[in-house]
Amino acid sequence: MIITMVITMGLATVGKAEESGTCNVDGIAYFIWNIDGNGTLHVIPLEASTSHFDKSPFYKYRKQIKNVIIEDDFYCEEGFKVVGDNLFKGLDRLESVTFSNSVRSIGESAFEGCTALKEITIPSTVENIGRNALKGCSSLVSVSLPFLGFDGAIWVDQTDKNDLSWIFGTSTGKEYYNVSHKIGKKTMSFSVPVSLKSLSVNGGILCSDAFSDCSSIENIILGKTAKSVPSALVAGYYGILYSGK
Repeated sequence: MIITMVITMGLATVGKAEESGTCNVDGIAYFIWNIDGNGTLHVIPLEASTSHFDKSPFYKYRKQIKNVIIEDDFYCEEGFKVVGDNLFKGLDRLESVTFSNSVRSIGESAFEGCTALKEITIPSTVENIGRNALKGCSSLVSVSLPFLGFDGAIWVDQTDKNDLSWIFGTSTGKEYYNVSHKIGKKTMSFSVPVSLKSLSVNGGILCSDAFSDCSSIENIILGKTAKSVPSALVAGYYGILYSGK
């Protein structure tokens, strides 16, 4: 009865729904959701985090979902802290994502295979980004990241977590540039969408040879805490480079 009342109240707030429900894991209702008539999926928190998902709970609605809005909380005091593993994986008609400022962590493969997604701005409130979070997002034109890899730090024994390979993973096909470069003695590989024109990174380590074969990239924007190693990026070759944003 309580859950039914919460759903009704939530839907009254975000508008009339074509599809709606709760997401339950191990008997816990983590959030309520609805898909409105415009193809927008609204996700509203009931708990401060979401659990791991083996597959997206929204996958069966993938033909309907064009936009995702992670709502600011009005039931959960701590907000929507965690975008769970695989939460939006495979939503191949998803075009845009709007994050609540409550989001602190994005899980593994959270947006993997969202092939229609053109732009994503991960807010500075996010502290962790999971492996393959943007793998297979073959239509990306603009990406803005608060840091590279796991948390923007460099650990000698965990360099794979501090490189774009952690976020983009590897994909095959003509839609991607396949990039290989070295960090120390370790060779890192990842796939960048050919469609990508702008990459903004606020913090972490960006290897200068990472985009040597990515001719379509026009802008690489580095924030104050981001670094380029081992040598400076060449503005004339990569397009316009803003350093020290």
